[in-house]
Amino acid sequence: MRKYWAIFKISWQNTLVYRFNILMWRIRMMVAFLGIYFFWGAVFSQQVQFAGYSRPDMIGYLLIVFFLQYLVIGNDSFNIAMEIANGDLNNYLLKPLSYFSNWSARDWALKLLNLILCFAEATVLIIVFKLPVFTPNSLGTVFLFTAVAVLAAYLYFFFSFLFSSFSFWYPEHDGWPLRFLMLMFLEFFAGTAFPLDIFPQPITAVLKWLPTSYLIYFPAQIYLGRLGAGEIIQGLVIMLLWLGVLAWLSRVVWKKGLQIYGAYGR
Repeated sequence: MRKYWAIFKISWQNTLVYRFNILMWRIRMMVAFLGIYFFWGAVFSQQVQFAGYSRPDMIGYLLIVFFLQYLVIGNDSFNIAMEIANGDLNNYLLKPLSYFSNWSARDWALKLLNLILCFAEATVLIIVFKLPVFTPNSLGTVFLFTAVAVLAAYLYFFFSFLFSSFSFWYPEHDGWPLRFLMLMFLEFFAGTAFPLDIFPQPITAVLKWLPTSYLIYFPAQIYLGRLGAGEIIQGLVIMLLWLGVLAWLSRVVWKKGLQIYGAYGR
């Protein structure tokens, strides 16, 4: 365990070295948030309610999504595909450590930094734009939201690891084309720009069975108190099932990939 704690600390220090990259990523995220915020502002300038959401409800949703994007989607694991494609994976295969645990430690170092900066940025946005802040009505909701958000982070991690592993078969361009398609698909169906229940009920009923719904939308709905006990239990069961399936698939594809790994570039 100590070696992964050491990896966590080294990754934290390495991330702080690239301060300009951090700044540009922060600006990108804030610009993206403001674009969505002004879009929904225009929608609610014409009506009081939209698909069961008032303006404060929607702003509350967008703010919690802003937080969840840093925790869940913000990660460093896209470099897995690059390490496979460039042959840098050789540096790890002979070392006495788990490649999964290594990347998990590196991922959480970045996530912790993201969360610290997220709180600062959200405070600025709330003050400048006078955004309404939604707080859960009980500590139980806060603890449940925190647990589900951590599970969502691991769900995305296994998604990312699985797609990155396809670089064993398609190493062109460091696996970026496939990863780009994955990001576009996941972000749309995760509910980053809008809550998924604005779709017609039949579509929403299908989406709740997809793992993407449990990355952003499901944790956000728990925080906002928009789900009943039965819906939360059902959602947790589906989420845990997908977590198990993706963890298993990641390891299966990883082992298959290692069997054909040619260490190209080395």
